[in-house]
Amino acid sequence: MFGKFKKKEKKYPAFTYLLSYKNSDNYFSRIAEWDWQNKDNIVINDPNEPRIFTLDHWPQLVFIAANGQMTIREYIYFMASKYDNVPELLDKEIISQIDKLLQYRIIELKIEKSRPDSKFELPKSQKGNI
Repeated sequence: MFGKFKKKEKKYPAFTYLLSYKNSDNYFSRIAEWDWQNKDNIVINDPNEPRIFTLDHWPQLVFIAANGQMTIREYIYFMASKYDNVPELLDKEIISQIDKLLQYRIIELKIEKSRPDSKFELPKSQKGNI
């Protein structure tokens, strides 16, 4: 009778890109100021050039999650847990987005868990300084 309520164990793909990714056990953290542009999109102040920009859906999800509390490996499994059928190349897509944000120099990798600097932690509008 109680077997009906037993939760099925989640099946994950092999995540071969994650297995070979040298930074998989690093934490990732925001290093740029940001704010909500509207209820669905953020705007980022580029810390390296005098410009602001927006991101597509995937890199935006990664940027918002970049709070220094999960390793890249943990984040990939966290995102995979949101799917009923996990995409085979989910790890490749997330790693690609992390690498892109690293190239933009708006996130950084850390060896130890740590929160972003206070000026990058929350959206600007939540800090009351817009």
